[in-house]
Amino acid sequence: MAHEDDLGLFDWSSAKAVANVIRYDARGHGGCECAHFEDRAYRWSALVDDMLRVSRQGPFVAGGASMGAATALYAAVRAPRRIQGLVIVTPPSAWEDRPAQAEAYEAAARMVERRGMPGYLKALQTVGQPRILAEELPDADSIWLRHLRRMDEKVVPSILRGAASSDLPTRDELHAVVVPTLILAWTGDAAHPVSTAESLADLMVMSELHLADDLAAVRRWPELVRDFLGGICQWEE
Repeated sequence: MAHEDDLGLFDWSSAKAVANVIRYDARGHGGCECAHFEDRAYRWSALVDDMLRVSRQGPFVAGGASMGAATALYAAVRAPRRIQGLVIVTPPSAWEDRPAQAEAYEAAARMVERRGMPGYLKALQTVGQPRILAEELPDADSIWLRHLRRMDEKVVPSILRGAASSDLPTRDELHAVVVPTLILAWTGDAAHPVSTAESLADLMVMSELHLADDLAAVRRWPELVRDFLGGICQWEE
């Protein structure tokens, strides 16, 4: 959450006008004190347990970015009666495109084990940010690295391997999810390709997709989320 706040891309105050917003740090991230040392604890299909627990017992709209987007999709598959809608932001590479990203995560895990976080962070400086952030938000890279530096070095390899062994739910499982779904994606990000967002939009029958080509379009996402959530409230009534 602190990383998201420092980036300043998403103003949650607009969503709070139409919904009770619950935010939390995923296990092993940010201020979460729940540290596991087994890779399987960080698989996306396992992280959904925390989302369902944090949201208490009632129905809710599940949402998140990247890993959080995958977690929300698993929530819809695992507990369909509790999910009123989905907000899927920058969904990660999936299915046929997943192996290359999985290998990158595995290589990163080995690097942390051999060279520690300082070596890993140094290597990440050559990777760079998604095109929109690199071109229009130059501080994004330093903000990202600063927050990564605070992570527990003993846990990071497990988190990376958990991601390496993860994928989105199957296409058949996602096609069976019939709830209002807002998909927000940006161009120029190999780890979160537009192709995944477009595939989700094709699979999920109640979805709407918005693609951002620049930072101005990304900064309109909070308004899109607010309008989407407001529409779900009217639909439920």
